Amino acid sequence: MSSGTKGTYRNTAQRAIILDVVENAEGHLTAGEIFESVKKRYPSIAYGTVYRTLHLLAEHGLIQELTFADQASRFDKRTERHDHVYCQVCGELMDVEVPVALLAERVAAEQSGYKITRHHTLFEGMCPACIAKAKAEAASSN
Repeated sequence: MSSGTKGTYRNTAQRAIILDVVENAEGHLTAGEIFESVKKRYPSIAYGTVYRTLHLLAEHGLIQELTFADQASRFDKRTERHDHVYCQVCGELMDVEVPVALLAERVAAEQSGYKITRHHTLFEGMCPACIAKAKAEAASSN
């Protein structure tokens, strides 16, 4: 049995492989990307198993699930509070450290009366590569 923040769960070989893929990922992968990687190591695994396991791992605090409106969730190996920046053009998602975000949490609690248990700040915009590409395309069309 392994323990996380919400009790215990049975750690199977499949779950260990899925967790390993997330922990060793370079970025924030979708369930589909994780499934493709896991399938190389465990060919008989079903997509549903990967999907349910990701939610179980997140529920137990071993990984973090990041949801973005109508887009596919991404999974993050970093479980401590941190923020992200997201490119609306190419979909790149990157960790950022924003100290003022903790102040925002206090202000939100004071203004709402809520006891804030967690928060996540997401900055959206255009990454440097997409900005450069857009500038190059604009320059070539002139």
